[in-house]
Amino acid sequence: MQNNTFSKLRQKCLTDLGFVSQFQLYENIVKVTDSNEIYINDEKIGSVNTLEEVREYVKKYIENNKLLEDINTSIPEEKLAHYIKQYHNVDKITDTLIESYNELISSNAFTIDPVVTAVKQSRSSEFNNKLIYELDDKSVVAIEEQTQNNLNSLLRDRPEIVNYMKENKYNFIRIVKDLGEN
Repeated sequence: MQNNTFSKLRQKCLTDLGFVSQFQLYENIVKVTDSNEIYINDEKIGSVNTLEEVREYVKKYIENNKLLEDINTSIPEEKLAHYIKQYHNVDKITDTLIESYNELISSNAFTIDPVVTAVKQSRSSEFNNKLIYELDDKSVVAIEEQTQNNLNSLLRDRPEIVNYMKENKYNFIRIVKDLGEN
């Protein structure tokens, strides 16, 4: 009886604050509004179509952020400088250039930059040789290394297509499928 009363009070407090659900995942407090907007530790991270999608979305979001933290702490500047020299005609590797690449890699944004691809491929064994990207709509996609290499060569001079792919998973999948059929 007392546990039921606590549950009702907890739900009333959540509802009064505009939330329909709250749970803890990987030491993070997750709250969901009635319009399926998701907050982690009081920061809005996105929204989903149904309440059933929340847990999977949050799990992927938190795991991706953990991966990004690991990338930030485990890619030595020398290795990153090596990749930059290998793939770009750059005379001098500056701290600013290294920082820019670290930000790009950490953002997990889709790109066809060969330096980012090389770094991700060096770490891809954690995800069965798949490269993980977060798109502008906060959806997450995973592609095979070979698919990434094909995209890099096919879209090298097509930034408008890359930007279109970055928008959402539907655009991304459409382009990957269209290129695969050719």
